Amino acid sequence: MPKVKIAVVDDEIEFVNDLAKGLELLGYEVYKAASGSHAIEVINRNKPEVVLCDYKLDDIDGIQVVSRTKPNNPKTVYIMVTAYYDESLADTFKKAGASEVVYKPIQITELDNTIKKVLDNIKQGNPR
Repeated sequence: MPKVKIAVVDDEIEFVNDLAKGLELLGYEVYKAASGSHAIEVINRNKPEVVLCDYKLDDIDGIQVVSRTKPNNPKTVYIMVTAYYDESLADTFKKAGASEVVYKPIQITELDNTIKKVLDNIKQGNPR
């Protein structure tokens, strides 16, 4: 069975590397990006099933990453990652096309469960 491809996007490179390492240990194939513009390239080139994208990036925000890549990658599931807990912000993420919102600090087992849940929803025909 092929590995699920995940793109991890965050401007904190240590966070990206640590999260990628944890996801790889869980059996995922991981692509990394440390900026929004790099994320757009990585997503369009590698067509991951899941994108974990930080909201606050140095160049463009995560909502722009979603809006610029989702049209070319309609089957990709977007999970926004943020340290800012705000219900209206979560609604904004969902309106932009994100399936879930995960708050920092991230627990890898909870994240794995969230990824599996959104992928199961897609398989069952429920994109959200």
